[in-house]
Amino acid sequence: MGNLKVGVKFLFDTPVLRSIFLIGIPIWLGTGLWNTLLLPFAEQVLGATEFEYGLQEGLTSIGFVIGSLLLARYVSRLREGQWIIISLIGWGLVAITYALSSSLFIAIALVTVSGFINAPWGVARRTMIQRNTDREIRGRVFGAFMTVSHVILLIGMGAAGLADILGVRVMMMVAALISLVGGGIALFAPDIGRPAAEWVRSISLLRRAAQAPSLDMGRIATLADFDRLVGHLPALSILSTEDRISLLQEMRYIEAPLGTAIVRHGETSDAAYFIIAGKAIAGREENGQERILEVLNPGDFFGEIAALTGIPRTANVVTEESTAMLRVSASTLGEMSKNPDLNRILISKMTERMVRMNMIDLPKLISYDQRVLRELRTEAPEQFEQVELQVA
Repeated sequence: MGNLKVGVKFLFDTPVLRSIFLIGIPIWLGTGLWNTLLLPFAEQVLGATEFEYGLQEGLTSIGFVIGSLLLARYVSRLREGQWIIISLIGWGLVAITYALSSSLFIAIALVTVSGFINAPWGVARRTMIQRNTDREIRGRVFGAFMTVSHVILLIGMGAAGLADILGVRVMMMVAALISLVGGGIALFAPDIGRPAAEWVRSISLLRRAAQAPSLDMGRIATLADFDRLVGHLPALSILSTEDRISLLQEMRYIEAPLGTAIVRHGETSDAAYFIIAGKAIAGREENGQERILEVLNPGDFFGEIAALTGIPRTANVVTEESTAMLRVSASTLGEMSKNPDLNRILISKMTERMVRMNMIDLPKLISYDQRVLRELRTEAPEQFEQVELQVA
């Protein structure tokens, strides 16, 4: 019970996980209702035999498998949040069409499509939970999601009894509409969806990165600045006061107004940045179009790839609002990486970004030892061992 409480607390304390949970409430409710009504709908409305109902269920699973395989190939084309929105809205629309259908052949085709289009929600949701949860607590957070989702599924299944009063088709439509609500929430949920106006604004900021104002030098960072970062990045709390003071020797505290280019694609630098307050957007041009790679919030860090490898910056990062951050040198990152917990966070984030940008096979001239290079070629961050970055 204690582990569940810890997982639930972490869930609600983390904005992106909280958003996924809020989206999941109508989805799990609608799914419980939908799955319970599939058999009576097939028999009473569509006139299906048990074999035809079984065929429908089997094709749904096949559709999900195909959707998952295709997502694995094309996942980098969009952010996880975008995949979730497409999946949920698409599934809701397909479910509404299914609830209105009277043809068994069309219904079977639609339910196959529903399995296919439901795959991004399942895969992207788990990916986002994994990426935004510390390894030590990941099992508890997944357990919290599983426990709560099962309770809500059971509520949805119980609500299927209303079909005896309102009719099976009506309740199928209700299930579809409830699920569509989840897609609507995803459109505006923090760290998941981005309203069209906000999206256009972000793209505009990235396009102007080359002409945008640059960062100033800021001031020498203080222990109070570091403690503010610890509040957003709990993994740093393991550092003693002496260690923090030592690390501060090469840190700068910088405040940047909206529209400031923190780093620019193609530049070289030995600095990384940790956000204390505000928000920034990372992106780069691909095939003539700006692509948003990541939204960076307090506690996030970036620039570690260029700082630790010496290769040019892989993206533009521009502030979306007034932002405070700590500028950290490569040598300081190297000192931080001597702690196994911090080292794992650095390597996991680096690898995640390199996989996303097809950079996993780095040039041999990068100054890591061969063990670290093997770790960086492993796409699943949770499989990493505790290895130490070797900085030249």
